Amino acid sequence: MRLRSVLISIITLLGIIVSVPQATAAIGDDWAFAYNNHLAPLAGFTPMDPARQWSKNGGASAEVRSPGVGQYEVLFPKTVVKRGTVHVTAERQTPGWCQVQGWQNGNNGLHVFILCFKHGGALDNSRFAVMATESSPVPTIPAIPVHAYVFADAVGTVLANFNSSGFTNSVSHGGPGSGIYKVSLPMKGFNEPNGNFQVTAVGSKPARCKIAEWVPSANGQTVIVACFDGASMPFDTAWTLSYNRELPLIGESGPPKRYGYIWATPALPPMTSFNSAGAANTVSFGGGQYLVTFKTIGMHEDHMQVTAFGKGPAYCVLGDVWFNSFFGDATIRNVECYDQLGALIKHEPFVAYTSRH
Repeated sequence: MRLRSVLISIITLLGIIVSVPQATAAIGDDWAFAYNNHLAPLAGFTPMDPARQWSKNGGASAEVRSPGVGQYEVLFPKTVVKRGTVHVTAERQTPGWCQVQGWQNGNNGLHVFILCFKHGGALDNSRFAVMATESSPVPTIPAIPVHAYVFADAVGTVLANFNSSGFTNSVSHGGPGSGIYKVSLPMKGFNEPNGNFQVTAVGSKPARCKIAEWVPSANGQTVIVACFDGASMPFDTAWTLSYNRELPLIGESGPPKRYGYIWATPALPPMTSFNSAGAANTVSFGGGQYLVTFKTIGMHEDHMQVTAFGKGPAYCVLGDVWFNSFFGDATIRNVECYDQLGALIKHEPFVAYTSRH
């Protein structure tokens, strides 16, 4: 109980709204995703895009409301996430981002609170893709597939932790004001880059987070999470991180059968591009804009998330909503990356796609 009290105190000070895990919590896997297609929803909850949302227990039932500019509350009915993680990616045509303010379980489902900002840190209306997932302890599994996640506070204290390989993830903080966190995900694996990461800032002050460095090894994944404030300066904030290797970003194990991911770096390391149908994912590289296509696996209802990789405060978002072609290709047009001045810049985003099917 003492540890629980300390965690609640830390979360309260950080302005994070979140359900703290109970020591005896042990619920089954649960997940949900949605796309907010409303810049400024009408008063009260409004249904979200039915083609781009689903939840394991609630189907296409997600709704959203907005109490003010750049502020959103997403309701996933029949969804419960006590020890899980949440991610959000902005979809906008101007520089800016969205972050998770917090989440909590209510009698009517999971409530996720989203804040969206224009470049510089002022609240701004935005469309976005949001997801939540939770996994229960499972027996140790081999090197493939793997699903792992961490939810940590601004000083690196782990608030939620899961690793399907049966090991315990760890986090260390680079020091006050550094905005740097070293994350270790122990697991059997490979010495070359493999799998896909997603990272989201959590808190009430403008913040964004990314993967700054990645050191894969046969013993696990080690990454540096770097977070920045609205002025693109290093900033200590809470954050969520997910890692998936040959599993969808929601962590479920079939269905869905249609999912994929890619690291849009020029070398396109083979084990960072995965397509559940065995098809070849493609990337068209531009000046800070990337056309990403997941061949043959596109089918509504579906979902996308994007996270930046690399040094410095650059960040990446969805430049437009994704669509599916007649041939079953899921395409993002475009992933866009911005530097500290809000100008398009060549960067290296992690992109993940899943359908519910």
